[in-house]
This record gives sequence, C-alpha cells and structure tokens, in this order.
Amino acid sequence: MRSDPAHDAIIACTERHQVVVAPPGTGKTHVAIRLAGVLGEQLPEYARVLLLTFSRQARSQLEREARRQLTSQQRGQIEITNYHRFCSQAVNAYKRALGLPDTLDLGSSRRRGLALKASSPDGWKEVKAHTGLCDSLAEHAYDVFRDHRTPSAELLEPLLAAVGAEHRAGRLVFDDFGALWWQLMETQPSIARAYAARYPVVIADEHQDASGLQDALVRRLGQQRLVVLADYMQLIHGFRGADIDRLRAHWRDCSARHELSTPHRWHGRDVEGQWLLACRSRLSDQPAAAARPSGLRRIGFAGEHGLNGALFGLKTTVPALFAAGHATVAVLARDNDDLARIRNYLIKNGMHPRQLGGPKDFEEAREDIEQLPLLTDPHSVVLYAHERLLKIVPSVPKTVADQVKRRLKPDGPDTVRARVEAASLVAAFQPIYDHGPSGYFQAMDALLGVCRDLGYHLPRSDAARTIRETAAALAPDCDLDAAVATYSQQIASNAHRPPQPNDRGLFVMTVHQSKGKEFDAIVMGPLDARRWPDDAENRRLLYVGLTRATRSWILLVPSAGSSPLLALLP
Repeated sequence: MRSDPAHDAIIACTERHQVVVAPPGTGKTHVAIRLAGVLGEQLPEYARVLLLTFSRQARSQLEREARRQLTSQQRGQIEITNYHRFCSQAVNAYKRALGLPDTLDLGSSRRRGLALKASSPDGWKEVKAHTGLCDSLAEHAYDVFRDHRTPSAELLEPLLAAVGAEHRAGRLVFDDFGALWWQLMETQPSIARAYAARYPVVIADEHQDASGLQDALVRRLGQQRLVVLADYMQLIHGFRGADIDRLRAHWRDCSARHELSTPHRWHGRDVEGQWLLACRSRLSDQPAAAARPSGLRRIGFAGEHGLNGALFGLKTTVPALFAAGHATVAVLARDNDDLARIRNYLIKNGMHPRQLGGPKDFEEAREDIEQLPLLTDPHSVVLYAHERLLKIVPSVPKTVADQVKRRLKPDGPDTVRARVEAASLVAAFQPIYDHGPSGYFQAMDALLGVCRDLGYHLPRSDAARTIRETAAALAPDCDLDAAVATYSQQIASNAHRPPQPNDRGLFVMTVHQSKGKEFDAIVMGPLDARRWPDDAENRRLLYVGLTRATRSWILLVPSAGSSPLLALLP
C-alpha cells in the first residue's frame, strides 16, 4: 500500500464514533485491519475487537489481510466474522435460554413459506410480495425493526405465531439467527452484559448494506468504540432492508467523519482509478473531470433489435478480451431475465461462463433434504437427480440432456446404442437404481465427474464441494436418514467456509450479484433508457457495476434510446 494521509488520520483518531466513507479500491480492507490491530492492543485480555462484514468472501479477504499485516498476538485480539456466523454461534450456544430444541434444522425459504401460507394465506400474499421478507419476518416481532414491508397487525400476528412454532420445532432459516440473537439480548440481561464486555469495540464493514437489526447490533455493542465503514454510492440492497437514513443517522451521531479518496487498487494505473472516482462524483451530482481510460470502449448496436442486438456484440468482444490477456471477464446484466438470455447465448456460441455460489447453493441443497424423503421409488429419484444436474451444470447440451432422460427407464438405465456422452451420463445414475434415494449423493458425485471429463462447464464450486464431500463420507450401504444427516452437516459447515476463489474464466451475473467481486474486465449492457433510467437507485447500481473492473470496461450502447446515465460519465 502507498502511504495515505486519510488512512493515518483514521488510525490517529480517538473519537468514540467514527464514520469512514470508503469507495471501492481506496484501501478499506487494509485500513480496517490496521485499525483493528491498533485498537485490539488497547483492550483487556478478555475483550475483542469485533470486525463485522456481510459475505463469506468479504470475511475471507479481511482474514487474508489480517494474516498479512498483524502478529499472532494482535490477531488474537480480533474476531473477524459476518453477521450470520456471529449470530448463529450465539444462538447455538444458548439454545436452551431461547427455548430451542437441542437439534436445529436449517431449512429452505420454500419450507418457511409453506408454514407461513398455512397459517395465513392472506398474510402470505403480502409477505411474498417483498424479496427476503419471508426469511426475515421474525425480526418484525419487534417494533423497532418494522418498516413499509411489515404486514398489518391482524395479518402479522398469525404469521409470527407460525414463525414461533417453527422455532420451537428447531426449523430455522438463515435470517432467524439475527432475530434470535436480538431476543437473547432482550430477554437475558446477564448474557447481554457479557456480550457488551466481550465486544466493546466494533468495526462495521460495508455498513450501507445493513438491515435495521444489523445496525442495532453494532450500536448495541461497540460502546467503547464504533467505526462504521460505508459508501452510500454502493447502497443497492434496499429491497433487503438497507436504508440510507441509517447512514445519515451515523453521520449525525458520529464525532469524526473521514473520506478515502486514493485509488489504491489501481496503483500504477492512476488514470483508471481517477476516472472511477470522477464517475462516483458525477453520479452524485458533484462536478468532476477525468481522462478517459484506454480500457474503456462503447460498442454500439442497432437499438431496434433490443437485447438481441447487444448479444451479437458479445460474440467477438468476449474472446477479444481474453486474447488481450485478461484472466477474468464478467458480463453484467441488469436483471435475471437478461441474465438467462445472455448465459444461453454464450453457451450456444461455445463460451461457457463459470457460475458463482451463494444463497442459491444453500436453497437447492436444502430442497434436496426436504424432497428426497418424499421420493419413494428409484425412478422418481433418478428424474429428480437429472433435473438437479441440469440446474448446476446448465451447459449440458439440450440434445444430450433429452437423450439421457429418455434412457432413464423405471427398471434401469438403458445405454444400448447411446452416444458416448449420453451413455457415460446415463451410467452414472446406477447408484440410485442400486440403493434407492440413499444412492443419490454417489450418483450426483459421479455425474459431476462425468461432466468435468466431457469438458462441460463445471458447476458452482461450493455446490459441487458439498456433494463431493458428502459422497466421500457415506458408506455404500448407508440408509437415507444417515445420508441426509451427513449432507445436512456438510451444508451447515460449508455455509460458513470461505468460497473457493475464482481466479480465471468468464462469468455472467446481475450487477447486484457482482457487488464485492473484482474482475479484469467487465461487459455491461444493454445500457438503454428502459433498463437504466436516471434515478438514484440506477445511478448507484451503475457505479457498482463500473467499479467491478480493474483494467477494461466494455459498454453495450444502443444506437437510439440509450440510458441518460451515460451522459454523466466523465
């Protein structure tokens, strides 16, 4: 890292409540660890600096930086974690105090939704209208966490009763851990005092993404020191409960405010770094000028052809980026509908994008656990496995997938006169025919291996790892209960493990999914007025997308009807 007076000012500051405005690439991770090391040395032996972030990936980056910067003694005074992990550890430690059973079953959103729908069909209609509310509804038992998404009182009561029944049965979803942690603090004063003594210093990373409960957590702890690192221009998760008013409250309450402005990520390429900072200023309605980086290109296409016109440009653009020496290229879409069409187009043209893990991995894995006991005959399990395979390896050619499905007969696999690709996949289903549902994991492991050997795009690494480790841990003759229990343990374990690095390849995702990630080059579009109107949300979203690249930016722009946001870029 270059020396940075703004970093030094943060370290030297002694105010109790600090806010650090930290745009991407300005050394936020570096200064957070440096500050944690300094503050940890000032604490008694029993206390810790709590450094909280959101994702496993961000936690992994912080841990790597801590190993690089700090001594083992300094590292011992710091706890680096994310919200789900922090709260789940507390809930598991105090299950009895919370009235929970000894065994907790972390389930899918689908299962929770079914419980809510059964308790109140009208309430469920309101809940499912808001992304994420199904999982976080337990938080709405407290007035302080209610917002515009909260159902009316008469609908909320039966919904919360259903959530309480699920808790008492040990059937949880991820977001329950935060609500249960808050319940623990509210109902167990001695435990609350112990947590306050243990974590008198809190550093809250990426705090623009915080929900009401997460913000209340860092304020409840951190009574000696609270440092909030946030960038209002990266607030793109309002649909999950993030709210800029919480940042404004910190700005009002803090006694020291700092802003980072040196583009450390682009050290040696200051033109790119200064251009991105100028983008941030102009999208915030602040004047700024910057030279055009050499890696920035606008590729036009016929506007009347819509997304199809933009797709044609990918056919040459993506290979050219790899030919120019880029190791990672990401194509960023505005929404999931565009994402699906872009991925399919790339696959049809021989470009197989890698998939990223995340909540989808967990949801699909939990659905395995919930669905397998309901499948009573081997053939139904075989068809379920076929469907699951196509979800995690979408690059299996449709002709091959259809041929495989036709050859999965009720009495066994049929490989007679099958083509090589289909025959090898059909044969991999044999463990299910031999052992029934308990053979599912060995079959899926074998199927993923065949896909790899055939050169198909490998699936999300976290999903494959969970299946592979489960299959390796199972005896060939184990029953379904033992298989499901082992799989459940692997899912829970991997939910907190750092994601496997993605250091090479082509990726396709929405701009929302790209947050926190970094690529050599991005291709973004189509940047038309319909998809990208000029409003505060889209300004922030465009900025997040632009800051995912370190070297090259390809913007797909229609010949007519382009986004008005393009006029704001320097």
